[in-house]
Amino acid sequence: MLSYRNLLKQAFRITWKHKFLWFFGLFASLLAAGGSIEYRILDQNINQGLINGSLLSAGSFAQLVYTLKNLFIGFINLFSYDILTIINIITILLISLTLTAVIVWLAVSSQAALVINIKKIISPSKKKEEILTVREGLSLGHRKFWEVLGLNIVIKISVNAVLFIMSLPLLLLALKDSNWMVFTYIILFVIFLPIAIALSLMLKYAIAYSVLENEKFIKSIEKAYKLFMKNWLISVEMAILLFIINFLASLAILIALAILFFPLFLVGISFHFFWLTVLIVFLALIFVVLCGSALSTFQISAWTNLFIRLREGNILAKLERLFSKK
Repeated sequence: MLSYRNLLKQAFRITWKHKFLWFFGLFASLLAAGGSIEYRILDQNINQGLINGSLLSAGSFAQLVYTLKNLFIGFINLFSYDILTIINIITILLISLTLTAVIVWLAVSSQAALVINIKKIISPSKKKEEILTVREGLSLGHRKFWEVLGLNIVIKISVNAVLFIMSLPLLLLALKDSNWMVFTYIILFVIFLPIAIALSLMLKYAIAYSVLENEKFIKSIEKAYKLFMKNWLISVEMAILLFIINFLASLAILIALAILFFPLFLVGISFHFFWLTVLIVFLALIFVVLCGSALSTFQISAWTNLFIRLREGNILAKLERLFSKK
């Protein structure tokens, strides 16, 4: 029998006991706000409202296209400058691309390393003692870099494409007022929002298949789809629980910032203590980074634990157990 309480408790114990995992959690969280795409989708549509949330998704997609267009035009116009300016700009671009590549490598490798290390902690090997270090984790995560990167890219492009299609009626509605567009938007919202969330949840299983069971790219997606379809209710229940925990944790972080740091920040501003203001901002930033890293580690621990449990056999969701009793 699946117990969400025990599963979440184990994820919390892993996160608290093995704090070196927070290093991976810090960079893994860069792949999605809060560590998970579905939380961003739900938060966006709850806080901004259904209409504004969809417009924000469409606006983000349009902004990406606009930025890529400007980058291309800027690159073409680059060759109209003198050779020294061209060399300086290309040097800056190469440095920026190198830093971006390093951050992407760290983010993707950390995501894979988290899953691998959590699996080792949950199901330790009986043959030999496992080495759990940041260096060993990055080394293992690097081996699955391209597969995990590909899964992130494919799923996230698919999610954003789905959200953009869902938002199209609103964009057309801005050009021409029509009740049919409103009706079409409602229909597309009901259809495509669950699809976007399902794709996000499938990404977790696909990465687990790739990293833990050494499945190839396409096979990981196929197996993730089958596992999700078989256990979609459990996946949704887990996503809702983690969304609530994520919300409450974020609220607790804000309250802690207000109590611990904000009064001293006001003192620094009021009495022009520049050193105190800078120190408080620096400490608050460290606090937020540590909390975010721990939260990301906790979420990935919970999903990895759930994946392992689902692979062990047939498990009923909480709602299924409640209705079966009745």
